[in-house]
Amino acid sequence: MKISEIERLKKDLQATVKELSDSYEELSLLYKLSEEFSGLSVDEICKTLLMELRSLFQVKTSAILFLDKNRNVLKTKEFLGQWVHEIEFERENNIFWHVLETGKPLAVCDFQESKWKMQYVNNSAVIVAPLRGKKQDIGVLFLADKEDGLEFFSGDVKLLNTIAFLASLFIENALLTEEIQSFLIGTIRSFIKALEATSLWTAGHTERVTEYALGIASSMELDATVMEKLRICSLLHDIGKITIPRDILNKVDSLDDQEREEIMRHPVIGAEILSELKGFVDIIEGIRYHHEHYDGSGLHGLKEKEIPLLSRIIAVADAFDAMTSNRPYRQRKSLFEAVEEIKSLAGKQFDPEVVKAFLKWINVSPTAVR
Repeated sequence: MKISEIERLKKDLQATVKELSDSYEELSLLYKLSEEFSGLSVDEICKTLLMELRSLFQVKTSAILFLDKNRNVLKTKEFLGQWVHEIEFERENNIFWHVLETGKPLAVCDFQESKWKMQYVNNSAVIVAPLRGKKQDIGVLFLADKEDGLEFFSGDVKLLNTIAFLASLFIENALLTEEIQSFLIGTIRSFIKALEATSLWTAGHTERVTEYALGIASSMELDATVMEKLRICSLLHDIGKITIPRDILNKVDSLDDQEREEIMRHPVIGAEILSELKGFVDIIEGIRYHHEHYDGSGLHGLKEKEIPLLSRIIAVADAFDAMTSNRPYRQRKSLFEAVEEIKSLAGKQFDPEVVKAFLKWINVSPTAVR
C-alpha cells in the first residue's frame, strides 16, 4: 500500500472518529437535557434551556419567544442578557416569523446589515431556531453575539435545531399538562366555593388565605415559580374538606373528639385527592403538612425545616384568617389581637422567619385584612 493511500485512510479514519465523537457528545447532551426537562413546568423548562444554551454556545443574549395564537404575535417568554422583553413581534416579514413558518433555523453573520434588520434587535451575529411541537407551533429560540465575537457556523445551526426540536416536545407536553391541570384546578375550586357557600363561617376563606399567603411570600422575596406553586397550594389547601359531612363542618357547638379527628384528617385527604396530578409534588406536600407545628407538636410530628416551605407559609395565613373571622362559638379577634397571637406562637406553632415576613407584610398592608 502506498504512503499516499495510508495517509488518506488515516485522514478518513480521523474524520470518522471525530464524527463519532461529535455524535456521542450530541447524544449525551440531548440525554442530559431530557433528564433535566423531565417533570418540569413550562417556565422551568424555558429557564433551564436558556441557561444550558448560554453555557453551550457562550452567547451574550438568548431568548425564547412564544406564539400568542389569540393575538397572532410572538412574545418573550424568557430571556438572558440584553433584550427588550416588552416588545411583541407581529406577523410580518421578520426573521422570527420566517423561521417559525418555514420550520427551518437561520443564522445571520451581520444582522444589522442584513435584510432581517429590525428595530429593538441590536445584535450582530444571530441564530434563530423554530420551536414546533407535534400538534402546534410554539415559538422560536434566539441566540446572539458569541462571547468570542465569532459568527455562528453550520454546526451551531444544526445543534441548536436539534435541541429546539427536543425542547419543543417537552414544552408541548408541559403546556398540555398545565392546561389539563388548570381545568382540574378550576373544577376543584368550584367544589370548594360550593362547599364554602353552605356555611356562613367559611365563605371566602380560601381566597383570603391565598391573598395572605402571597403577601407573606412577597415579603420573603420568593421567586415567581414558588409564588405560583404557593398560589395553587393555598387555593386547594382545604380540598380534603369536601369529604367531611356538612353537619360537622357547620356545627355550632364544640366538636367532640371523633369529629375533631375527622376534621384533622382533611390535609391528608386533600393530598390523596391530588396525588395523581403530575408536577404537583410540592403542592401536594404543601397541602398534606399545612397543619404541622414548627416545634414538632403537629399531626405528623414534622418540625422546623422538615415542614415544606409552602406549608409553613399557609399555616400562618390560614391561622390568621381563622383568628380574624367570626365563628359560631366566638367573635373574631381584632387585627391587633390576631397579630399579637401570631407573634406569640413564633417558634412554637409557626416558623419564626415566616412570622417575621408576615409582620412585615401586615405592616405595609393592614387594609388587606377583610
